[in-house]
Amino acid sequence: MVNRIVPLPISKLNIDKSVMTYLMNIGQKITCGTYIWYIEGPDENIIVDTGCDARLQTAGGFPAEQIMTSEEALRNVGLKPEDVDIVIITHLHTNHCADSHKYRNAKFIVQRREIEAALNPHPAFAYMFNKRFFADVKFEVVDGEEEIAEGVKVLLTPGHSPGGQSVLVETVSGKAVITGFCCIRENFEPPTQLRKKFRFIMPGIHIDMVDLYESMKRVSDIADIVIPLHDQEYLKVRSIP
Repeated sequence: MVNRIVPLPISKLNIDKSVMTYLMNIGQKITCGTYIWYIEGPDENIIVDTGCDARLQTAGGFPAEQIMTSEEALRNVGLKPEDVDIVIITHLHTNHCADSHKYRNAKFIVQRREIEAALNPHPAFAYMFNKRFFADVKFEVVDGEEEIAEGVKVLLTPGHSPGGQSVLVETVSGKAVITGFCCIRENFEPPTQLRKKFRFIMPGIHIDMVDLYESMKRVSDIADIVIPLHDQEYLKVRSIP
């Protein structure tokens, strides 16, 4: 079986770079993407994350410009939302699950730690979750690493959220991992002048920095291809690999 990942850009964000690089690059603006990730190859139609309207992101403090609706994005791979069999939710922040209601025939995969925390969040991070986008979803709950389909596996990678999960896809170029936490390429590949001091630059949004570091290390050690969840490069990439 030959799998590949197709990034489907939903919106572009213009944000302060410090959102992605903790305590660094304050005041520097960057472009990021919000995506649906279509996994082509398995018998099932599988996507990672659901898409989110740019107006919702903007209202939440992250100015965004719509590129496509979820429906338009899926049309580019010959699908409609009702054709999707499996939706893997990396984590339950709004920009990753807001369009869940559109996938009425899909099985939704989430980590137990994520859904339990999202439904009863600690006050410190309650603002990160909006239950109206996921409270009525009938999730299939997993605990840790689990195979979802042939060549597709989820990995528990907490820290950005309580139970984020990354998605490993076996491809002809090796293991490609879509990170289950919000980051950009620079988080995994610091500028040359910082590499002696930092293996990683920590993403700016996290609930546990140590857990997030260990999640980044796990992804980096496993993956032949690291796919940072919000990097702008995938606004133009048609296929991975």
